Amino acid sequence: MKLRRMWPRRFKHQLALVMSLLLILALAMLGGFTALQQESRARGAVEAQAKLLARSLGEAATNLILIGSLDGVEALALSYATMGDVRRLNVFSPQGQPLTQVVHEAGQSPQASFADPLGQRPLPAVQNPQLSLDTERAMLTVWQPVQTDEQLLAWIQLDYDLSDLRRQSLAIWRNTALVALLAVLLCYPLLMLFLRRPMESVDEARRFAVELADDVGTAPLRLEGPLEMQDLQRALNDASMLLQQHQIVLTDGIQTHREQAKQLAAQNDKLGAIFTNSPDGLLTFNRAGKVEFTNQAFLRMTGLREDEVLGQDDLGLDAKLRELAVEGCDFAGLAASFGPNRQGLTLKGEPPRVLAISGRQTTASSVSLVLYISDETRQHELDRMKSEFLTLAAHELRTPMASIFGFVELLIHREFSDAKRADMLSRIHRQSKLMINILNELLDLARIEARGASEFKFETLDLAELVTQVLSDYLPPQGRERPLFEPSAQAMPVHVDRQKMQQALLNTLSNAYKYSPGGEPVSIGLLVDEPEDGRVHYGVEIRDHGIGLSPAHLARMGERFFRADASGHIPGTGLGVSIVRELLELMGGRLQIESELGQGTCVTLWL
Repeated sequence: MKLRRMWPRRFKHQLALVMSLLLILALAMLGGFTALQQESRARGAVEAQAKLLARSLGEAATNLILIGSLDGVEALALSYATMGDVRRLNVFSPQGQPLTQVVHEAGQSPQASFADPLGQRPLPAVQNPQLSLDTERAMLTVWQPVQTDEQLLAWIQLDYDLSDLRRQSLAIWRNTALVALLAVLLCYPLLMLFLRRPMESVDEARRFAVELADDVGTAPLRLEGPLEMQDLQRALNDASMLLQQHQIVLTDGIQTHREQAKQLAAQNDKLGAIFTNSPDGLLTFNRAGKVEFTNQAFLRMTGLREDEVLGQDDLGLDAKLRELAVEGCDFAGLAASFGPNRQGLTLKGEPPRVLAISGRQTTASSVSLVLYISDETRQHELDRMKSEFLTLAAHELRTPMASIFGFVELLIHREFSDAKRADMLSRIHRQSKLMINILNELLDLARIEARGASEFKFETLDLAELVTQVLSDYLPPQGRERPLFEPSAQAMPVHVDRQKMQQALLNTLSNAYKYSPGGEPVSIGLLVDEPEDGRVHYGVEIRDHGIGLSPAHLARMGERFFRADASGHIPGTGLGVSIVRELLELMGGRLQIESELGQGTCVTLWL
């Protein structure tokens, strides 16, 4: 109990006391380093002994070398080789020729080695004692000059074995390692025992902090241990209360932010879908005057790549659009597009593309200008076609109307014979019929556009039988032969509207006679096609040998108001083929036209 009272309460004091104990243990390990010094001193003693032995041998051999007694030198070397750990003794002349060589292997007696007396050995350059250490062989080599006051007589080479010294060194380090290991084994349990309670408190504080981060640490924290742990307990409890208060505020803020972010994301998705899928082109310029955004519609209209547009200013983009414009296009430039009037731009192509460009300035922080581009090619083409149609319709209607008006006026004001009157009435009837046909085509086209196939009465019919019925009721133009036709015995069931199919056949047959004004024959054939999809297709082929079509005219067949004969010699509105094509498509079929200029035309109605 008394010892417990003396134990410091603060953790830093406790840690200082433990570190003092560890320092005492470390001082005890200093003995190992003392052993290192002993090893160093032992090595110095060996070196001194080797130098003393070499010097003593040199002094003893001086007189023998002076009188030329090599046998005496050899005997002297053999006696010295028996001392200590000498492994080799060599005596060389000043020129490096061996005079005496003695080898002493461990556990054996020294023996003279008779080397080649003519061989030379490199000698030290300085006439002073020299030491060299060969760590691999654990050998110390001493070079001792033998000299008088006047001259150098010889060199003595002595190799001293350091194996015992190495073994002693290894033993010292092994003992030192054992001492260090024992110190660690002794200190570790003591340190762990000392740190057990503080570490338990630290673990408890860590657990509380983790639970606090996970919104679970609501219960007060209680720690045992030094004063630092109690200070940590109070700090964590205070932090827990503050965090709970901040968490309430933060949760409300996060919920509000999420709702706002969700609304903003929904608005961005809507705007992105509008901009991306808009049929009109859109470009935005940032505050630096550079293009920052463009949608696919603009790229598709102009044929430019996205990397060619983004980053351009209005002048750069203006230059690129002018390069794409047709020659002579009256384009005032992008700068004029931000005025009250839209600018028109016609781009090269077949057919040329007509664009309407308008711009707006904004007060947004990131967008300075917005450019709108709409494709009015179709509208211009429709306007052109309507103008051509009005001209054509006026011409086609004026001709029969003028004839009708003229003949009626003659019949009112003049008397004619019965035959002449009948002829004039017949002409009035033909011109009236022509006007009715023109008006019927216009009404058919209007009904198709307005109602589509909603008024069609579909039924399953035999196509071959339907064609036979149409031909039996058909009257060819006056003076023309009936169309050539070979009925088919094979059943050809199709799902069509009877009246619309008859109309398509009669329109196509009428065109075949109309565009073969030279009286060339017209033939009709029935076709069967079995493609890879397994569905059987039936077709009616109507072939004439009339004026035919050029490739350019053939590519435009089926366009509304287009006529292959622009001379006006062949009457018509240019709606017949387009009506046939749209009727077939509404009934699930298609129109196929093959033609060669001057050779005739083949039209196939596939169902």
